[in-house]
Amino acid sequence: MDRKNIAWDGISFDVPPEFEVSGIDKRFLQLDNGEHPCIELRWYDAGRTYKEKTYFRQLAKKIESASGLKIESTVLPASWKNPLKKYNTTAFYWQSDLATGRGVMFYCKKAGKVMLVQFIGKNDEQIDSAAVMLFESLKFSNPDGDQCWRIYDMKATMPGSMEIESFEFKPGRFSITLSDQTDTVSLYRFSPADVILKDCTLGEFSKKLFDEDIKKMGLSIAELEYGEGSTCMFGQEKGPSTAALALSKLSPKRRPYGQVEIRYTQESNRILAVMVKSRQHIPEDRAKNIFKQYEIVQ
Repeated sequence: MDRKNIAWDGISFDVPPEFEVSGIDKRFLQLDNGEHPCIELRWYDAGRTYKEKTYFRQLAKKIESASGLKIESTVLPASWKNPLKKYNTTAFYWQSDLATGRGVMFYCKKAGKVMLVQFIGKNDEQIDSAAVMLFESLKFSNPDGDQCWRIYDMKATMPGSMEIESFEFKPGRFSITLSDQTDTVSLYRFSPADVILKDCTLGEFSKKLFDEDIKKMGLSIAELEYGEGSTCMFGQEKGPSTAALALSKLSPKRRPYGQVEIRYTQESNRILAVMVKSRQHIPEDRAKNIFKQYEIVQ
């Protein structure tokens, strides 16, 4: 069966290709089957201690207060049992005047996380097949290793220690910003590139896009054009001022070192950009190395 992978904020899983993300937040995804929203996923930190009944009551109460739905525990569907056998599971269902739903809450001890997955609407073959595929392929990322981010047509691999700070998914403009105690990395994707670059060069577009950051960090540009695309790189010829360095020591949010790289290829008709901000000196090839694991997927 054909499938596609989705990876977001610490988890990854496969679903049939007709399913697409229609709602997104930190540790939350909503999927649409082409007609209406039908799958919701939420995940929470639970630590190494987990009391199933207590946690279920807390989550049920939270859902009930937010939506007015009455959550009841039930028997786990037979097709879900095998792919979920390694977890502590609690199946549930709900019903309203307009819709019905069922789902499961389960605990992954190794990851220290509780997962809540619910399927909205009629339980037909399409939904059941999607549920089994999702449960069989579900993975929790390791904060000590690399973490995959794959959403819409963006795919990147970043250190598991970096947490999501902000994101934006608007027509023609996607961005994800991740950070840890030292660095902040922003990934951008713009389309359609041929329309964006119709009346300007990649360098002109980049200067306008990152104007504030270029001025604040004192970045200078190097631009390279080739047959099937172009690349722009912004780096610091001079280090940050003494005052900027002193302020960065007082506030971890101040990151005076910066680097930006923007790439355009005719094949993808996309513009990708990487911006790095840091509290310490950035190697010249930092953005280039991020690009090795940042791409457009169809």
